[in-house]
Amino acid sequence: MVSALSSVLGGGITVAQNLVDHMARLRPDLRFALYCSHEDVAGFDYPENVDVVHLPALLSRRARWRWEQLEMPAIVEVQRFDVVLALGGYLSFRTRAPQVAVWQNPNIITPPGIPRPMSEKILIAVQRRAQWASMKRAAQNVFLTHNSVELASRYWNMDRVRHCVVHSGIDLDRIVSREPVPLEQREHFALTVGHTYSHKNYEAMIDAIDAYRTRFDPPLRLRIVGGAANPQYFEAIKQRIERLGLGDLVEMMGPAPSEEVLSLMSRAKVYLVTSLLETFGLTMFEAMGQGLPVVASRATCHPEVCGDAALY
Repeated sequence: MVSALSSVLGGGITVAQNLVDHMARLRPDLRFALYCSHEDVAGFDYPENVDVVHLPALLSRRARWRWEQLEMPAIVEVQRFDVVLALGGYLSFRTRAPQVAVWQNPNIITPPGIPRPMSEKILIAVQRRAQWASMKRAAQNVFLTHNSVELASRYWNMDRVRHCVVHSGIDLDRIVSREPVPLEQREHFALTVGHTYSHKNYEAMIDAIDAYRTRFDPPLRLRIVGGAANPQYFEAIKQRIERLGLGDLVEMMGPAPSEEVLSLMSRAKVYLVTSLLETFGLTMFEAMGQGLPVVASRATCHPEVCGDAALY
């Protein structure tokens, strides 16, 4: 059983789709039951040995947690699943089958420093208690980077729990452009992809575009692809763009399907990442696959992911 119920935004959806697809292709002798809440995860073209169970009523966090603790144990027992892969990390505490926890949410392991409202601080405090209980119970804990393990070790003794690091990757056949357009022939715009959370630090990116236009001609345009995950931060970014008079240079495009994102990557001049907090940063790999230079913050796991292939 693969629980991808918490895969409801951006990279979480991509990981769920590609991971289940590749596992099923690597092991055609096994059957995989994929439980998901988001329609994009459910609608992916999986191999025949994947049984998709779409539960859209569990998109909300509260409904999901309740189902995992109260209803999921009976399903695991009746279906006789050999192992449960929890892509959201948190385990079902009444399930006797072995469970593997995959930790993709960097918020709960990040020390103070990222601005958060009080409601989010309380939620993170609760999540940390549940994470430690889950890690101790898990047959294996999977982190996406060594940076995430180092951050987690600031809160817990990681020697007390089984854990490993498995880096993410991209589907080379789908992502990598065999004949990337030379940079000098591309459109004069920078691109970034990610929903508007405050830790994305988009204000630094917008200020950079403002500084660029005072030094270079023509000015560099910026396209930001992603939904308004944090409405207050989204509005603050829009106001910053207006206050700096960048309305004709910075475009908030909203969410876009993966095909459109790849098309934008193949046409852009540079990919920007100013985020202060990530578990991996898969879009940087996708951008490089399209022959796109990456400029990233040195914060979080970026140096581990990109090595010397990015400008920090």
